[in-house]
Amino acid sequence: MPVCISAVSGKGGAGKTTAVILIAGEYALQGKRVLLIDADGRQNLQEWWKRCEAKGNLPENIQLITAARQTTVQQLLENEANKYDVVLMDSPGQDTVLRDTIIAGSDIVLTPIQPNQDEIKAAGQAATDTAAISDKVGRVIPHANLVTRITMPARFLEAYRLIRPFVRNLQEGGYDSYLLETELLERNCYREIRNGYGTLQMLDLTESVKKARAEVMSLVGNIGALLTGE
Repeated sequence: MPVCISAVSGKGGAGKTTAVILIAGEYALQGKRVLLIDADGRQNLQEWWKRCEAKGNLPENIQLITAARQTTVQQLLENEANKYDVVLMDSPGQDTVLRDTIIAGSDIVLTPIQPNQDEIKAAGQAATDTAAISDKVGRVIPHANLVTRITMPARFLEAYRLIRPFVRNLQEGGYDSYLLETELLERNCYREIRNGYGTLQMLDLTESVKKARAEVMSLVGNIGALLTGE
């Protein structure tokens, strides 16, 4: 059975697509077969894939399928997912039946959070939606919050300091919501890959890319630990 991970946030520009690409690249580097499902109407994953194809940078061990309808996602999860080791889904921003289907098919739901109030609010909604779907399908679907696009000045913002107690409050309220230990810093190489340069793991190993690679390896380790209940 594949591991199914979805990126969910009602806030546009939260960093869902970038997170999916980074995680996919790390799993692919490990030799795992990865399926990307682009179910977001903005089709950011599809655009990245086209740019990579145009520049001859399509990554190995990764396939992309666009799915704009709930029935398409359901069919992919039922009929295609077992051909892969990892399935990563970029969900639509709005609360729809399609997004509910994606959450229901997930082993873990990932929500990127930047340090501002709108991002925190969107993470709370994602936790609520995940809990509701968990109850509906009768199994626990962990909700993981990923702090992303962090700069050093951002760590002094009030919104940044609110993230940890916010997630703690979710847990105290009975939600299976967690704050991942790894934070993704604001890095040029994360922006660069979106321009068609494949995955982070395909970039030349500069000092900056080395730091980013270590960050993403740690992130995937965090996800693995949550999936195994550690």
